[in-house]
Amino acid sequence: MPDTMPTHESPTSRVWYLRTAQSSDGEVHEQRVEYAPGSPFPPAHFHPAQDEHFEVEQGRMRFVVDGREQLVEAGGGIDITRGTPHQARNGSETEVAVVRWETRPALRTTEFFSTAACLGSQARLLDSALLAREFREVFRLTGPTRLLVPPLAGLARVLGRSLPEP
Repeated sequence: MPDTMPTHESPTSRVWYLRTAQSSDGEVHEQRVEYAPGSPFPPAHFHPAQDEHFEVEQGRMRFVVDGREQLVEAGGGIDITRGTPHQARNGSETEVAVVRWETRPALRTTEFFSTAACLGSQARLLDSALLAREFREVFRLTGPTRLLVPPLAGLARVLGRSLPEP
């Protein structure tokens, strides 16, 4: 998709929304993402009511799914069922990786990614807690970190913080 402007970009990725909740009657959020070499893992998380399907178009992606690491090469895919802890990142330190992924049903996934993009890759802890709390129906952290989300989000609200409008 180099001929079109990305929906949003950061130092480690460029994202194009292909289908959204609005354009698919809530059926799917589909996006294409280019990951820079050496891009970091997002925090370990799961989706309580959504399934994901990833197709690697270029390069390779490293997935950690329910504690097991898998390398998926171009032309391959992987399904992650709701409730399964996971992370994904570029599997190369030198090449770009491109993945197309679908999240079903869409729910508020488009809004979640758009809000996260507004916060940026250097989001403050309280902002990240607000994001996780606001979108808990589509994204939940795993491990001990998840226990910090409610009190930190509460503190953020007491301090007058709010999420940006996407």
